[in-house]
Amino acid sequence: MLADKHTLQDCYSLLQVDLPHLIVPYGENYKNLNSCEYIWKKLTDLGASRDTILLCLGGGVLCDMGAYAAACYQRGMQVALVPTSLLAMVDASVGGKNGVNFLGLKNYIGTFRKATYTFICTTFLKTLPKKEMVNGYVEMLKHGLIADENHYDQVKLFFLNDSLALDESLVMDSIAIKQQHVEQDFTDLGIRKRLNFGHTIGHAIESQSLAISDENKSLSHGVSVALGIIVESFISNKKRGLSEAKLNEISVVLQSIVSSLTNPLPSFQELLPYLLRDKKNKSTSINFSLLSQVGKSEHDCFVDQKTIEDSVEYLHKLR
Repeated sequence: MLADKHTLQDCYSLLQVDLPHLIVPYGENYKNLNSCEYIWKKLTDLGASRDTILLCLGGGVLCDMGAYAAACYQRGMQVALVPTSLLAMVDASVGGKNGVNFLGLKNYIGTFRKATYTFICTTFLKTLPKKEMVNGYVEMLKHGLIADENHYDQVKLFFLNDSLALDESLVMDSIAIKQQHVEQDFTDLGIRKRLNFGHTIGHAIESQSLAISDENKSLSHGVSVALGIIVESFISNKKRGLSEAKLNEISVVLQSIVSSLTNPLPSFQELLPYLLRDKKNKSTSINFSLLSQVGKSEHDCFVDQKTIEDSVEYLHKLR
């Protein structure tokens, strides 16, 4: 079993099994090839084979990295994903994408390989602080924005009302939206790219934050994507006809995240090096997935730098 210190302490006992385990450091800064090398050495020491199942108990970072390490070990061992965070349940554990960061760039090294098993157990969510739940709500909101307006309408309430309880069926609905895209386009050449809405800017913000901040002070993936959703909604308004009213509504829904930031927002020039090296690009053209309306999206939208700069300025004005 692969875990970090938090999931070993808070979640392992809920499995009610006794397994040999490997512990990796917690956090995005450790999602790299050095950690994978450590995993491979430990698997070798334990005598793991291609028939061994590596059970990954953790959040998105651990599920991504563990699945990648398993895909490479002896050219592919079996892997079971047990996501313990809401974000991992609705994103990292679904779809067969796995990988690690490289040279400060998000998920630059990885493979497409479906997990042998995936277990969704919302009991683990009881171990999470509110900020970790918000990370998951952002991804669920994105699913509604790109594909299902009714789902968006339900999820947006969690940003506007702190007292709402999350129903398991809403989690499963969000997973189903992602699975629908994955089943049509497993290797991310077409419609699956729409799942990247909010992530072109979001990944750039997250990478820039990790580069200049201590791990404990850098922006989380969910917060970064929330900021990316606002920016890319602005671009959608300018380039794909998303209404001004919906742009304003999305901004209001996510305003609490913007208002709670203690980190300075990056400038367009600070984000540009990361945007230019986004793996979805073609040549020097920056590639986005954008909204034509809430619940409808388009992929492979190449956007000029002036519009992107204006969109980042729009985010700054919301601060």
